[in-house]
Amino acid sequence: MTVCRYDIVFVADVRFEGGTSTALAAEMTAAAREGWSTGLLMVKGPILGLPFPVHADIRAHLDKGLTERVDPAQKVETRLLLLHHPGILINPLQPRPAIEAEKVVIVLHHPAVDRAGKQQYDIATVVKHARFAFGKPVLLAPVSPVVRQSLPRHLPPDCALLDEDWHNLIDLDDWPCRKPRALKMPVRIGRHSRPHPQKWPDTLQQAKTVYPTDARRYEIRMLGGEEFLQAHYGAIPENWKLQPFGFAGVADFLIDLDFYVYYHSEAWSEAFGRAILEALAAGLVTILPRHFEPLFGDAALYAEPDDVKMLIDHHIANPALYAAQSERARRFAVERHGIARFAGRIAALMPATVDGLPSPASLMPPLPARPVLFLSSNGVGMGHITRQMAVADRLPPDLVPVFATMSYAAKVAVEAGYQTHFFNHHRAMGADTKDWRSVFADELFELVSHLKPAVIAYDATAVFPAIADVLALFPDIYALWMRRPMWREGHRLFLDLERAFDAIIEPGEFAEEFDTGPTREVRHRAYSVPPVLHITPQDRLERDEARRLLALPADSTVVALQIGSGNNFDMAGVRTAVIDAVLSHPDTVVVEFQSPIRAAIEPIQPAGPRHLVREAYPVFRYSRAFDAAVSAAGYNGFHENLLGAIPTLFVPNEADEMDMQLSRARWAELNGYGWTMRRDTDLPRCRDFITRLLDPWQRRHMTARCAAIDWQNGADKIAAFITDHARLVRSDRKVVD
Repeated sequence: MTVCRYDIVFVADVRFEGGTSTALAAEMTAAAREGWSTGLLMVKGPILGLPFPVHADIRAHLDKGLTERVDPAQKVETRLLLLHHPGILINPLQPRPAIEAEKVVIVLHHPAVDRAGKQQYDIATVVKHARFAFGKPVLLAPVSPVVRQSLPRHLPPDCALLDEDWHNLIDLDDWPCRKPRALKMPVRIGRHSRPHPQKWPDTLQQAKTVYPTDARRYEIRMLGGEEFLQAHYGAIPENWKLQPFGFAGVADFLIDLDFYVYYHSEAWSEAFGRAILEALAAGLVTILPRHFEPLFGDAALYAEPDDVKMLIDHHIANPALYAAQSERARRFAVERHGIARFAGRIAALMPATVDGLPSPASLMPPLPARPVLFLSSNGVGMGHITRQMAVADRLPPDLVPVFATMSYAAKVAVEAGYQTHFFNHHRAMGADTKDWRSVFADELFELVSHLKPAVIAYDATAVFPAIADVLALFPDIYALWMRRPMWREGHRLFLDLERAFDAIIEPGEFAEEFDTGPTREVRHRAYSVPPVLHITPQDRLERDEARRLLALPADSTVVALQIGSGNNFDMAGVRTAVIDAVLSHPDTVVVEFQSPIRAAIEPIQPAGPRHLVREAYPVFRYSRAFDAAVSAAGYNGFHENLLGAIPTLFVPNEADEMDMQLSRARWAELNGYGWTMRRDTDLPRCRDFITRLLDPWQRRHMTARCAAIDWQNGADKIAAFITDHARLVRSDRKVVD
């Protein structure tokens, strides 16, 4: 096996939203500027239970190639291994990484004991697991005096404490300083932190003391408290402006403030205060509880909560005093915490010059190939496989998609060149459900055992117990459920099987406000991404080329007809009425697309010379050929037609096992993105609906409305999520050792 050599390997759970990840990203930046080669081994630790994506700053480093992924199975040698956050070593790392390091440092981003005296982690256990994973004595690097003082007096064997604290570093290029300006009423007082109860004052009254409510003098801006604070405190003062927590835009938020005030729960021990450092870097006059003084010295001001308002007013009344404090804040960040200090920190650990091992990125061996298993149920239409192909097509070359499905649409995955396995569904065979589940479980077990995928990505509404049983036998394989929204109430029982998966990913839904289904109640447990498309609107064929390939007349008005496979909802009457209505208009053509699921067993017979039948996949690739469409309101077709700006009459499939297509279609009509025609009540007026659909003014208006929709492809985000979780070590499960 080829050995990968790095100057530094970082080991971390890079899904942390706050200071741990931003501090790590700063170190990666500093190492890149020194020309050092770095690798990143990602850990799924036990602290974060929800499916958070990789922190945006670290994602940017990976995308730019400033640091490289390390596969757990790769043979790696490094001068220095920096393991960020003790929480990822509460349990052993599984599988054990194949990394040989000259030195191992654990950066302690959290106190071992909090202010209430509650133990947060056992340092002896942390050291033992690091020793097991990397086979070397361990150096402990607390990020602050708070963390250092929380450690036991007698440390475990095989570890030593660094003499100096491993303070967070900051790239000042990313944190512009507030420009000097006169204070105007109301002054802007702000803070930002992740939405966690311990990051905020315990009661509303305590919060109002440090964030005063006089709207004439004070405007309070809080980044990271939108929905959370409503639930935490109840009524919110009118002068508090709440914004959601986010990685981006913090620098702009800070430089627009006048004061930064940060107070938290009495039980919370802030290990360092990354957000405070960012405020100081922005040159803000910063007011804190007194226990922060050993960390930030005269760069900040300190006060009891009852004195905060008086201190603010004192600096408002003394502009020179305000300016001097602002200058001290920025100078402190530059002199004490600039990322240039990272090189000296590393040199102190590695007395010999860190001249790098012979491992420039251009010579690094490629990552070993890993299979990703895309598993889906039978499905009535093409939705599951189409969404999965949208993701599979966007994976990097070192991740190899393999499909396993019960859908007769499996042929589209085969034709796309993917290895594909077909499972018979019990309905198709008329089999006893209990017997079928046993056979299916055996077949799936054999496939997973043989394939050994890094990730299993399941797309369906129904989760069979057999799937949960098989996943439980492979705890090291990362399993996620791609679960589109707009469920009917009858599907609620499948929520009980969420626990079989490591993550729930929910593709976005434009009609989300009309979603009243059971997944809405548990959306906070899912990673929500924008709507997913296989083919993006800009990747479609041009109009003339699409019409040529579909053999459509160049000068006719073309209406696409896609109302589903008919597997579970009789659309025969709708189909006949729509075709007759469209063809009653001169110079119109209906192009009806035959579902790949039924094309071989029940081919569509044209109703006349202007009714053309085609089989194409994906149809959206050709959609610039259409002037209008009549379509079901399934997830894929709905979002394709809106984002393709195709004037569409939606005919929802209202079968019980389908999602809430009627709600989706009604949302589109109410917002000017489409029209709705129901099979049972609206069919007698079909000609009126078609006349409106074919009206040029109506079509131009709807096209303009749809073209203005702002959208990013959720398939890119899901592919990135799978890429990040395909090469994990895990410490999220307790192992008896």
